[in-house]
Amino acid sequence: MPSPSEQVSLNLAQARDLRANGRSYREIGQQLALTTGQLAHIRRTLKREKAARTRLRTAQSGADERDLPVSQSVLPAGLRQMLTASGLRTLGDLADRLADPDLPGLEAMPGIGPHRARLVDRVLDHYGLRSGPSDLRAEIERLFPDLREPNHAN
Repeated sequence: MPSPSEQVSLNLAQARDLRANGRSYREIGQQLALTTGQLAHIRRTLKREKAARTRLRTAQSGADERDLPVSQSVLPAGLRQMLTASGLRTLGDLADRLADPDLPGLEAMPGIGPHRARLVDRVLDHYGLRSGPSDLRAEIERLFPDLREPNHAN
């Protein structure tokens, strides 16, 4: 059984999908069996995210998801504050930080543990900003050099 905070993020992801399919908030609340308070939280969160996208596209015509401010994302307020205080202003900055192999993961930052790092991963996955290795074999050989085949060039 997921923890309460994990359940909130799962409900949010499901509500986002349902809302994208044209469901009303009332239908979402009934389908996910949410309380009035839970539904209000989801409504505020999705509204903040949509408003941020609208403001961004109004201000910059060529803006995309990488330019969305972390401070206006669906991440919890405390996590948003920690990330912006550490200099990560946009989701693109955050994705670049995680893609850099020379820097430690988010878990190494003070106040951010594995749960909060998973929340960030989910948001980046939702927007398609997580860069995964395009070549699985090359990534495995990079992590475990002793598994390289002698005739396989990098």
